[in-house]
Parts: sequence; C-alpha cells; structure tokens
Amino acid sequence: MGSPKTRSKTRPPTRRLAAAALGVRVGLVGCALALAFLPLPRSLVESVYAQRLYPLIRQTITSLTRHIDMPLFDILLGGGVVALATWWGLRLARARGDRLRALASLVGVTTVLAAGLYLTFLLTWGMNYRRESLATRLDYSAARVTSAHVEALASSAIEHLNRAYDQSEHATWPQLSELPATLGPAFERAQRHLKVSPVVTGLVPQRSQLTPYFRRAGIDGMVDPFFLQVLLNDDVLPFERPFVTAHEWAHVAGFAHEAEANFVAWLTCLQGDERMRYAGWSFLVPRLVAASPADTQADLWARVRPGPLADFAAVRARLSRTIPVVQRNARRLNDRYLRANRVASGIASYGEVVQMAVGTELGLAQWSEPPGGR
Repeated sequence: MGSPKTRSKTRPPTRRLAAAALGVRVGLVGCALALAFLPLPRSLVESVYAQRLYPLIRQTITSLTRHIDMPLFDILLGGGVVALATWWGLRLARARGDRLRALASLVGVTTVLAAGLYLTFLLTWGMNYRRESLATRLDYSAARVTSAHVEALASSAIEHLNRAYDQSEHATWPQLSELPATLGPAFERAQRHLKVSPVVTGLVPQRSQLTPYFRRAGIDGMVDPFFLQVLLNDDVLPFERPFVTAHEWAHVAGFAHEAEANFVAWLTCLQGDERMRYAGWSFLVPRLVAASPADTQADLWARVRPGPLADFAAVRARLSRTIPVVQRNARRLNDRYLRANRVASGIASYGEVVQMAVGTELGLAQWSEPPGGR
C-alpha cells in the first residue's frame, strides 16, 4: 500500500521539473528568434550594450585570453563539430527501431544548443552590429563625397603613399608577435580620437588551423567573436600585416561593421611610424583610385612609383593563389552572415571605407597631417 502513495508523491515534482526544463528550452529558442528578427533601437544598443555592457565583457574576456597562446576558436569549432556528430551517431545507433523519435529529440536539443550559441555570440560581441553608425557619430556628410573630391584626394593619397614608401623602403617589418608593441600605441591613440573608453590594447594575432582555408578563400583574418582573439592568415605580406591586424583589433574594440573597422585600421596606421603609414595608404589608395572617375584612373596609377606598384602586384599574386570556387562560396557565406547581422550592403560594406575617409572631418584631417601623425 505504501508504494503507490510514494509514487504519487514523487510524480508531481518530476513533472514540474520536466515542464520547467521544457519552458527554459522554449524560452531560449524564443529569445534567440526574437533577437534575430525583431529590430532594436540603435540608440538603446549604443547606450546600454556598446557603451556599458560590452566594455566590461571585452575586458573580462581579453584579460584571460590574451595570455593563451593558442586559438580557442579552433577548439570550439573543431571540438563542437566532432562532439555533435559523435552524439548524433551514438543516439541514432542506440535508437534502433525508434529512430524517428530519436531524430526528433536530436533536432530539438540541437536547436536549443544553436539558440544558446547564438545568444552567446550576441552577448560577447555580435550585438555591436546593431549599434549606431560610426559615420553618423563623426558627422558624415554625403555632400563631400563627389567624384571630383575623391579624385583630388586620390592624387593626394598617392603622394602620401610614395613618400611613406621612400621613408620605409629599407625598414624591417615587424613580426606578428611584435605588432602589439609597434602598432598598439597608435591603435590606442586612434581609439581616443573616436572616444572609445576604455581603450583596447593590442592583441597578438594567432595562427589558426583554419589558415589553409583562409589561403584558398582569400581571407586575410578574422576576430573570434566568442573569445575575442585575432586570427590571421600568415600568407598576408609583411607590409599588409599592420593594416589587417589593426582591422581585427578594431572589431575587438566594438566596430563590427567592415567599413568602420577599415576606417579605424587606416586611422591607426596613420598614427604610427613610416612603415605603419605606408601600410595604411597602401590599403586606401587602390580603393580611392577605383572610386575615381574611370577616365582619370590610368593617370592616377601613372603617378604611383615603381616600389608601391611592385607591392600591389605582390598582393595580386598572393590572391591569385586562391581557389575560385572556395573563394566564391566564402564570399557568399560572408555576405549572408553580414546581411543576417543587419549589414544591408553585405560584403560591399568593405568598400564603404572610402565614403568615411572622404565624407567625415576626421577622415579628411588625415590628408593634412604631417609625417609622423599627431
């Protein structure tokens, strides 16, 4: 007689726990879907997340991961894929005659895991995509971005490029491990101009196990959005390293939009020594020339001296070793990723740095800067 009473007493708590667990799972997926599709006011994201919450998250994560000399994203990606595939295989193998039910359970749990991973991504870094535009905060004016103005600035940029090349021609380029010391102070100065507080110090770029894929896809680098480590393609040429590194540092500082990260990287390089300035101008000059009127581009290229032209040819040769099908798929995937994160122009956003460099007062001020920066 005692057994039935004991079971009746234990069942309700078990059911309540199961219902609570189900509620948590449904709530997690619902929250992820809501944040994925419902718009949030950019002013709210800027004031609450970008200016208050993210700096605390960034400092906490980087204070730990900067001392780890291995790319944690590789472990997360590789270990996660292996663990998930193994779990699916074992569950389906054990299910035998009831595989449909097991499959439904696996899909449900995997959906919950994906929702949790997405929410973690948003918290640790991804919400920066939804902050206010840097161009707006810098009083961007579209009226400044005219063909004649872009052409004039392209000509001026070429002069800066040639001068920086002459000054750095015989200099030794820093290794990846040396960049925090050689470029880090310039990055901190650039952040102060942009009112980033607290400023982010330079992080040592890591060599990822994804490097073979980076080479074939034409990817120069990425920031790990979970552990905020910088991963670089070590095929990037020595004079490209400062800009590529500064671009990824800008992402860590909270500038998720590609044009903004390019703009911050350009500002950073111009705050450095002659080598860093050459890296900054060698990035911007081809984009300014491409944005100039078509009938003036040949004349502009004719003003570039042989040294920088040889470097541009070396970049083209490096990128020619990509595998077209891999590169196309990588670009397509990146475009979808950016659009899913509220970047309407997708991968075209990389080129919008020209508008920021030409259409903002801070950008225009760089053309009048004397050698050596501020």
